[in-house]
Amino acid sequence: MGPRHTSSRRLMAGGERSVGSIMSIDPADLWVAADEDFQEWVLERAYADNPAQCPLSADEDDPTCSLIHFAQGSLEVVHDDLRRVLPPAQLKEAIDILRVVGIDDAFVVRRELVNYKKTCLNIQRCATQLDRDLRQLVTFFKGSDDERIDIDDERIYVHSDRHTALCDALGQCKGALGVMSDLRQFVKTVCCVSRHPAKATPEYLAGLPRSLKHLRKYVRCAGDTVASQRGHTTVDEVHEADGDDDGADFHRGEESGAAHLARAMDGFAHLGWPPRIVSFVRKSLVAKGAVKALWMHSELIRGLRHLETYLRLLRGCVTELEAAPNLVDALSASRLEGVHGGDASSILQRVSRACRVRKELNQLYGAVEALGDQTTWLRRIADVPAERLFVAGDSDLRASTSMFIPSGFRVGDLFARCRAVCDGEFPRMMDVLRHEGWPTHLLGRLGAEKRTETNFKETTCRVCARGFSSLWVHRFICVACEINERFELGRCPYRESCASPFCPHANRCFVCDSWSCGECRLIRGDGEECLALAQQIEPDLTYLDWDRTVCTTRSGASPLKGTHAVDPDLLSMICSRPKGSVHIVTRNSYRDDIKTFMARAGLPDDIPVHTGRFCSSMTLSPNTWTRG
Repeated sequence: MGPRHTSSRRLMAGGERSVGSIMSIDPADLWVAADEDFQEWVLERAYADNPAQCPLSADEDDPTCSLIHFAQGSLEVVHDDLRRVLPPAQLKEAIDILRVVGIDDAFVVRRELVNYKKTCLNIQRCATQLDRDLRQLVTFFKGSDDERIDIDDERIYVHSDRHTALCDALGQCKGALGVMSDLRQFVKTVCCVSRHPAKATPEYLAGLPRSLKHLRKYVRCAGDTVASQRGHTTVDEVHEADGDDDGADFHRGEESGAAHLARAMDGFAHLGWPPRIVSFVRKSLVAKGAVKALWMHSELIRGLRHLETYLRLLRGCVTELEAAPNLVDALSASRLEGVHGGDASSILQRVSRACRVRKELNQLYGAVEALGDQTTWLRRIADVPAERLFVAGDSDLRASTSMFIPSGFRVGDLFARCRAVCDGEFPRMMDVLRHEGWPTHLLGRLGAEKRTETNFKETTCRVCARGFSSLWVHRFICVACEINERFELGRCPYRESCASPFCPHANRCFVCDSWSCGECRLIRGDGEECLALAQQIEPDLTYLDWDRTVCTTRSGASPLKGTHAVDPDLLSMICSRPKGSVHIVTRNSYRDDIKTFMARAGLPDDIPVHTGRFCSSMTLSPNTWTRG
């Protein structure tokens, strides 16, 4: 979804009514209806306003049954199903049972996990750019101001304090970035468990803790360094978290989606309700995502055990490595040994080991700080927070309007410290490039990679036409030319004559940099962020594009040709909106096909579809739009 203007309240309206406010049958009549009449009455009368949302078509025993068109994501859609079918007394009983089995809490956890996942994505995006910037600075200034130390005719060069600060920041950034990458993948997979209880557990979750690749690597590398300092290997101790999941059998049984469905339905077994009513409740819990929410909650709790084990092991490695001789100790001992005629090779080995310890410690410092902070917040989510913790979209971390995090969420402080080090040295690199050009130690290496045809295109700057290694070229422009385009010329560096808006506050292109800016009042995000933003600002009207927004069609293609789907989050939003508050605005000319596809997908049939050849520059007026 592209940039959206939020200056007015024309996005999505937070309605007071539920999906099923219009019912043409009393639930008491459905309660006493004959079995042969029940399904017809429910479909044609209880769901007369929106038959596509009737859960009776869901088959909880058939994993091939598609549930994509059912609204999900909130407890309200489940309660709405129950209100349509259950009389008041039975409705209260059902709601109480759902609360007791944990479905109310599970939906709270689901909401927080979805937003936490996006928070991790925002942080990961910024941290990835920070990692690249730090690697450029470390490489650019390598050896430029090293200090030479002579020990027994051996010359040892030690980084200056400025370069050491860059290396330390790079190591800590790498450690924290790896943790956030693992956490995002873990939470993303938890959020993607199937609504269908008959579906298998995702391979990533079944493979825990080995699936946490960065954490696993940190433990192994730190363990190897610890072992080398001791002079022996302690595989069992160091790789404790690297074994098989002791809870695998437990996971495949009790914690499956089918097990959660059975547990949720146990509360209805003793009520003596008609089987058709119990079956309806069962199908509703599956179709509207209640069982999925329970499954997500249990997977979060299980994953937390592995994360906390890794945290304990990493802290142990930090303690071990901090006790090892550091670089200052190694240099002092080397000077003393050199005075007394020590072996030069042993001196270099001692210094080399100290440098390796320093490098591992920096990576571990970043990993431990990030993991310690994040396990605390994941534990708070698992314990079902009473207040809203995270609200986030798919935009950048520095676009504060698209992400709201709780007080005390400290992982951003870690990256902010590293960014401060980077920003302190970046102007120096810009100044050197402007006045002196590329440093000597890089000139001979520019374009030194093997030059295949594809590699040549990707690592040759389109502006200055020079060849570089992949570190210095991003999207066909080198860092020197990118700096000039952004900060001197104030335009998008990635596309010539880019027509997309350019943010003057951050020198970013809204499209090419996937940028959001509260001051510019342009926000990027997907369906989930759109829904969250709508619930927050409660606009009067919503205008949605069709291609690659509501539907997966592209370039004005007909939705009836090929296989296409509706965005599930936008579907949930549209189905809960008051009549006339949602409009489809598109350049796609297949208006009748769009209307037909909308009906098949379960979208309300009262949504106006506005089509226009030049809709990007047109205003919403009956004189300039074709209305459906």
